[in-house]
Formats: sequence, structure tokens, C-alpha cells
Amino acid sequence: MNLPILTAVLLGLVLTPALADHHQQTEVSKKISFGGGYQLMTINRKWLVASIEQKTNHGSWKTIWNYDTGFMATKVLPEKVCYLSIMNRTEMPSFDALPQLAADIRNHNRPRPPSKEITFTLVKRTIRDLESYGPDTFSMCRGLSTYVAYEVHGPQFSLGSCIKLDVLQYLALTYCHNDNFV
Repeated sequence: MNLPILTAVLLGLVLTPALADHHQQTEVSKKISFGGGYQLMTINRKWLVASIEQKTNHGSWKTIWNYDTGFMATKVLPEKVCYLSIMNRTEMPSFDALPQLAADIRNHNRPRPPSKEITFTLVKRTIRDLESYGPDTFSMCRGLSTYVAYEVHGPQFSLGSCIKLDVLQYLALTYCHNDNFV
């Protein structure tokens, strides 16, 4: 047998499983449709990052959860802003549970309200060094006003106007402007 052909065949046999395994470990995407729109979840297993994006007739948003760094970023349109906060790992689904959560939602015939909610108050402090929060956050929020969002508990806060994002029918992320935010 010709040596270059044998080498190419052997190299293909060795690399094909390795490349397939790399792709399986890196990206997983799930699309969840509902009346008037859909949510698309993409998981990067290598970097421990999950991205959930919603597209509807009433508005769109995207949230990135970085399980490695513990930060999450949320872009809200048409406001053209990003909010950056620390992930509450006790309230949020675990990274490994995300694919099953998406599969469970796809199996339900009708939407249901989120079972958990995290409320944030926004601080009028612009984040300037987006690169330190990772390439996904930098890419999503670059060019947009990006603010710090702090988790709040209880009725002691005057939250003002709020926007609520229903993520995978599991978690509501509620971002509120207080009176001093304008």
C-alpha cells in the first residue's frame, strides 16, 4: 500500500474520534418554542458557560451565565443595555442540570410560571473593563451601557420600575431601577 495514503487513513482514524469528542464537549444547543417566540440555550462545556437568548415580538434579551467565574451578564433590547451581576448558585440551576431542564420544558405542552425568582437593583455605575468578565460577556455587551446589578431580598427596597425575564420557565430574573438610577 502507498505510504502517504496509509498515513492519511491512520491519521483520519485517530483524529476523527478526537474531533467528534471535542465538539460534543464544547457546544450543546436547545431551542424551546412557545407562543410568539422562542428561547435558545447554548452550552459551552469546555468553558462552563451557558447562554440563553429569547426572541419574541414583544422584545428580545440574552443572558450569559459563566459558571467558571461566577458572573452573569444580561443584555436587554430594545433598551440596549447590559447588566452584570454575581450568580446566585443556590437559586440558579446547576450547569450539569441545564440540558435536562431544557428537555423537560420542551416536553410540557403549555408554559408555566418560573419556580424561582432573583431580584436585582441596578446601580448607576458603568462597567468599563468588560474584557475581565470573559470573551462572551465582552462580545455581547461591547458598545452598550453596562451597569452593575445587585441581588436584593425583601420589601425593604424601593425598587421602582422593573423588567422581568422568564428564563427557561425555571428562573425569573427581575431587574429594577430605583429612583436614583435615571
